[in-house]
Amino acid sequence: MSETNDKKFFIIKKIKWSWGTTYTIYEQTMYDLTTAVKKLLALDTLNEDRERNSYHLQEVNFSMVEEPLVLTDEVKNNNQEELPF
Repeated sequence: MSETNDKKFFIIKKIKWSWGTTYTIYEQTMYDLTTAVKKLLALDTLNEDRERNSYHLQEVNFSMVEEPLVLTDEVKNNNQEELPF
């Protein structure tokens, strides 16, 4: 398998509102490049409000996470009564 086939992508939906812009991950799912492009083209074709809505591909990158974070003793022993909620 080539490196490109191993990559995963999110489809990001961008919505422009009067008060700002929001971004959501379409179906909260990762796709291989071929599937992502097919879905992106289909979504763009069906998009009736192009002034407000747009779809974009974003590569999923796990390189920033090399190993899981480990809780320190300070965090583990934190007194629950100190929490404001």
